[in-house]
Amino acid sequence: MLIMISKNIFVLSIISLILVFSSGQVVLGYGGAPEQSSSNNYTVEIISDNESYSIGESVTFSGNVNKYDADRSLRISIFSGSNLAVTQKVPVDIDGTFSYVVPLNEKFSDGKFTVKAQYGNTKTTIAIISFVVNSNDNISSQNDKIPDWVKNNAGWWAAGDIDDSSFVQGIQFLIKENFMKIPITEQGSSSQNDKIPDWVKNNAGWWAAGDIDDSSFVQGIQFLIKEGFMKL
Repeated sequence: MLIMISKNIFVLSIISLILVFSSGQVVLGYGGAPEQSSSNNYTVEIISDNESYSIGESVTFSGNVNKYDADRSLRISIFSGSNLAVTQKVPVDIDGTFSYVVPLNEKFSDGKFTVKAQYGNTKTTIAIISFVVNSNDNISSQNDKIPDWVKNNAGWWAAGDIDDSSFVQGIQFLIKENFMKIPITEQGSSSQNDKIPDWVKNNAGWWAAGDIDDSSFVQGIQFLIKEGFMKL
Protein backbone atom coordinates (compact mmCIF):
# COMPACT_ATOMS: atom_id res chain seq x y z
CA MET A 1 0.00 0.00 0.00
CA LEU A 2 2.79 2.41 0.92
CA ILE A 3 4.56 1.53 -2.30
CA MET A 4 1.46 2.41 -4.35
CA ILE A 5 1.07 5.76 -2.55
CA SER A 6 4.74 6.55 -3.10
CA LYS A 7 4.43 5.78 -6.81
CA ASN A 8 1.40 8.05 -7.11
CA ILE A 9 3.18 10.88 -5.31
CA PHE A 10 6.20 10.44 -7.59
CA VAL A 11 4.04 10.56 -10.74
CA LEU A 12 2.20 13.66 -9.52
CA SER A 13 5.50 15.34 -8.75
CA ILE A 14 6.81 14.65 -12.24
CA ILE A 15 3.60 16.02 -13.81
CA SER A 16 3.82 19.15 -11.64
CA LEU A 17 7.41 19.76 -12.69
CA ILE A 18 6.49 19.41 -16.36
CA LEU A 19 3.65 21.92 -15.98
CA VAL A 20 5.87 24.40 -14.16
CA PHE A 21 8.61 24.04 -16.76
CA SER A 22 6.13 24.55 -19.60
CA SER A 23 4.66 27.61 -17.91
CA GLY A 24 8.15 28.94 -17.37
CA GLN A 25 8.81 28.90 -21.10
CA VAL A 26 5.91 31.27 -21.75
CA VAL A 27 6.68 33.53 -18.82
CA LEU A 28 10.34 33.80 -19.80
CA GLY A 29 9.41 34.77 -23.38
CA TYR A 30 10.51 31.67 -25.21
CA GLY A 31 7.10 31.34 -26.77
CA GLY A 32 8.01 33.95 -29.49
CA ALA A 33 9.32 37.46 -30.05
CA PRO A 34 7.21 40.36 -28.80
CA GLU A 35 5.41 42.51 -31.37
CA GLN A 36 7.42 45.43 -32.75
CA SER A 37 5.92 48.76 -31.73
CA SER A 38 5.79 51.36 -34.52
CA SER A 39 6.43 54.04 -31.90
CA ASN A 40 10.05 52.88 -31.82
CA ASN A 41 10.48 53.27 -35.58
CA TYR A 42 12.46 55.93 -37.40
CA THR A 43 9.96 58.04 -39.31
CA VAL A 44 10.25 60.69 -42.02
CA GLU A 45 8.12 63.71 -42.85
CA ILE A 46 8.62 65.03 -46.38
CA ILE A 47 6.94 67.71 -48.50
CA SER A 48 7.49 69.26 -51.93
CA ASP A 49 7.44 72.98 -52.65
CA ASN A 50 4.59 72.56 -55.16
CA GLU A 51 2.10 69.96 -56.32
CA SER A 52 2.50 70.51 -60.07
CA TYR A 53 5.54 71.24 -62.24
CA SER A 54 6.66 71.59 -65.85
CA ILE A 55 9.61 69.94 -67.55
CA GLY A 56 12.72 72.05 -66.99
CA GLU A 57 11.67 73.16 -63.52
CA SER A 58 13.01 71.69 -60.27
CA VAL A 59 11.25 70.03 -57.34
CA THR A 60 12.50 70.96 -53.88
CA PHE A 61 11.85 68.37 -51.18
CA SER A 62 12.28 69.18 -47.51
CA GLY A 63 11.38 67.59 -44.21
CA ASN A 64 12.71 66.00 -41.07
CA VAL A 65 13.28 62.67 -39.33
CA ASN A 66 11.99 61.98 -35.84
CA LYS A 67 15.33 60.71 -34.47
CA TYR A 68 18.73 61.67 -35.88
CA ASP A 69 21.18 58.79 -36.24
CA ALA A 70 24.63 59.40 -37.74
CA ASP A 71 24.79 55.76 -38.85
CA ARG A 72 21.61 55.99 -40.90
CA SER A 73 21.08 57.45 -44.35
CA LEU A 74 17.93 58.91 -45.87
CA ARG A 75 17.00 57.61 -49.31
CA ILE A 76 14.51 59.41 -51.54
CA SER A 77 13.18 57.49 -54.55
CA ILE A 78 10.87 58.80 -57.28
CA PHE A 79 8.68 56.42 -59.29
CA SER A 80 6.57 56.77 -62.40
CA GLY A 81 4.10 53.97 -61.86
CA SER A 82 6.32 50.99 -61.02
CA ASN A 83 9.34 52.41 -62.86
CA LEU A 84 12.13 54.00 -60.84
CA ALA A 85 13.04 57.44 -62.20
CA VAL A 86 15.46 58.70 -59.53
CA THR A 87 16.90 57.38 -56.28
CA GLN A 88 19.35 59.27 -54.12
CA LYS A 89 20.87 59.20 -50.64
CA VAL A 90 20.24 62.55 -48.98
CA PRO A 91 22.24 63.89 -46.02
CA VAL A 92 20.33 64.65 -42.83
CA ASP A 93 21.45 67.53 -40.61
CA ILE A 94 22.10 66.90 -36.94
CA ASP A 95 18.83 68.67 -36.09
CA GLY A 96 16.98 66.05 -38.17
CA THR A 97 16.13 68.27 -41.15
CA PHE A 98 16.98 67.74 -44.81
CA SER A 99 16.51 69.31 -48.24
CA TYR A 100 16.88 67.85 -51.72
CA VAL A 101 16.40 69.42 -55.17
CA VAL A 102 15.51 67.32 -58.24
CA PRO A 103 15.68 68.89 -61.72
CA LEU A 104 12.91 67.67 -64.01
CA ASN A 105 15.07 66.60 -66.96
CA GLU A 106 14.70 64.02 -69.73
CA LYS A 107 14.00 61.30 -67.15
CA PHE A 108 10.59 62.85 -66.55
CA SER A 109 7.48 63.22 -68.69
CA ASP A 110 3.89 64.30 -68.18
CA GLY A 111 2.13 62.34 -65.45
CA LYS A 112 1.98 61.58 -61.75
CA PHE A 113 5.11 60.65 -59.80
CA THR A 114 5.27 58.93 -56.42
CA VAL A 115 7.99 59.86 -53.92
CA LYS A 116 9.13 57.46 -51.20
CA ALA A 117 11.45 58.51 -48.36
CA GLN A 118 13.02 55.97 -45.99
CA TYR A 119 15.48 56.57 -43.14
CA GLY A 120 17.62 53.45 -42.77
CA ASN A 121 16.72 49.83 -43.49
CA THR A 122 15.50 48.59 -40.09
CA LYS A 123 12.84 49.78 -37.68
CA THR A 124 11.77 52.39 -40.20
CA THR A 125 8.55 53.54 -41.81
CA ILE A 126 8.30 54.87 -45.38
CA ALA A 127 6.84 58.30 -46.10
CA ILE A 128 4.99 58.62 -49.42
CA ILE A 129 3.92 61.76 -51.29
CA SER A 130 3.32 62.58 -54.97
CA PHE A 131 3.56 65.38 -57.52
CA VAL A 132 2.41 65.94 -61.10
CA VAL A 133 4.33 67.00 -64.19
CA ASN A 134 2.32 68.89 -66.81
CA SER A 135 3.68 69.99 -70.16
CA ASN A 136 4.09 73.75 -70.33
CA ASP A 137 3.61 73.60 -74.08
CA ASN A 138 -0.09 74.23 -74.64
CA ILE A 139 0.97 75.25 -78.12
CA SER A 140 3.11 72.85 -80.14
CA SER A 141 6.82 73.37 -80.74
CA GLN A 142 8.05 76.69 -82.02
CA ASN A 143 8.90 75.06 -85.34
CA ASP A 144 5.15 74.69 -86.00
CA LYS A 145 3.87 78.17 -86.75
CA ILE A 146 0.22 78.80 -86.00
CA PRO A 147 -1.44 79.96 -89.19
CA ASP A 148 -2.13 83.69 -89.14
CA TRP A 149 -5.74 83.14 -90.10
CA VAL A 150 -6.39 81.40 -86.76
CA LYS A 151 -5.46 84.47 -84.74
CA ASN A 152 -7.24 86.63 -87.28
CA ASN A 153 -10.36 84.52 -86.76
CA ALA A 154 -10.04 84.95 -83.00
CA GLY A 155 -9.80 88.72 -83.38
CA TRP A 156 -12.70 88.90 -85.85
CA TRP A 157 -14.82 86.69 -83.61
CA ALA A 158 -14.09 88.88 -80.59
CA ALA A 159 -15.10 91.93 -82.65
CA GLY A 160 -18.32 90.24 -83.81
CA ASP A 161 -17.25 90.11 -87.47
CA ILE A 162 -17.64 86.31 -87.73
CA ASP A 163 -20.05 83.94 -86.03
CA ASP A 164 -19.35 81.37 -83.34
CA SER A 165 -19.36 78.48 -85.81
CA SER A 166 -16.53 79.92 -87.92
CA PHE A 167 -14.39 80.54 -84.85
CA VAL A 168 -14.99 77.05 -83.47
CA GLN A 169 -14.04 75.50 -86.82
CA GLY A 170 -10.74 77.37 -86.73
CA ILE A 171 -9.92 76.13 -83.24
CA GLN A 172 -10.92 72.57 -84.13
CA PHE A 173 -8.50 72.71 -87.07
CA LEU A 174 -5.76 73.99 -84.75
CA ILE A 175 -6.25 71.07 -82.37
CA LYS A 176 -6.65 68.44 -85.10
CA GLU A 177 -3.38 69.46 -86.77
CA ASN A 178 -1.58 69.41 -83.37
CA PHE A 179 -0.77 73.10 -83.43
CA MET A 180 -2.50 73.32 -80.06
CA LYS A 181 -2.49 70.75 -77.27
CA ILE A 182 -5.48 70.92 -74.98
CA PRO A 183 -5.25 69.22 -71.55
CA ILE A 184 -7.74 66.38 -71.06
CA THR A 185 -11.12 68.05 -70.55
CA GLU A 186 -14.48 66.41 -69.94
CA GLN A 187 -16.79 66.97 -72.91
CA GLY A 188 -20.04 68.70 -71.99
CA SER A 189 -23.26 69.39 -73.85
CA SER A 190 -24.90 72.66 -74.77
CA SER A 191 -27.97 73.75 -76.71
CA GLN A 192 -27.62 75.98 -79.75
CA ASN A 193 -29.41 78.75 -77.87
CA ASP A 194 -26.70 78.98 -75.18
CA LYS A 195 -24.58 82.11 -75.48
CA ILE A 196 -20.80 81.92 -75.16
CA PRO A 197 -19.74 84.14 -72.24
CA ASP A 198 -18.19 87.48 -73.13
CA TRP A 199 -14.98 86.73 -71.22
CA VAL A 200 -14.17 83.93 -73.67
CA LYS A 201 -14.52 86.33 -76.59
CA ASN A 202 -12.45 88.92 -74.75
CA ASN A 203 -9.72 86.33 -74.22
CA ALA A 204 -9.76 85.52 -77.93
CA GLY A 205 -9.38 89.17 -78.86
CA TRP A 206 -6.57 89.75 -76.37
CA TRP A 207 -4.80 86.60 -77.57
CA ALA A 208 -5.08 87.73 -81.19
CA ALA A 209 -3.57 91.09 -80.21
CA GLY A 210 -0.76 89.42 -78.24
CA ASP A 211 -1.96 90.85 -74.92
CA ILE A 212 -2.33 87.47 -73.17
CA ASP A 213 -0.33 84.27 -73.43
CA ASP A 214 -1.36 80.97 -74.98
CA SER A 215 -2.12 79.41 -71.58
CA SER A 216 -4.79 82.00 -70.78
CA PHE A 217 -6.36 81.51 -74.20
CA VAL A 218 -6.39 77.72 -73.75
CA GLN A 219 -8.38 78.13 -70.54
CA GLY A 220 -11.14 79.71 -72.61
CA ILE A 221 -11.02 76.83 -75.09
CA GLN A 222 -11.26 74.31 -72.25
CA PHE A 223 -14.35 76.13 -71.04
CA LEU A 224 -15.94 75.82 -74.50
CA ILE A 225 -15.23 72.08 -74.54
CA LYS A 226 -16.44 71.51 -70.99
CA GLU A 227 -19.67 73.42 -71.58
CA GLY A 228 -20.32 71.67 -74.89
CA PHE A 229 -19.83 74.67 -77.20
CA MET A 230 -16.99 72.84 -78.93
CA LYS A 231 -16.80 69.10 -79.65
CA LEU A 232 -13.53 67.28 -80.28
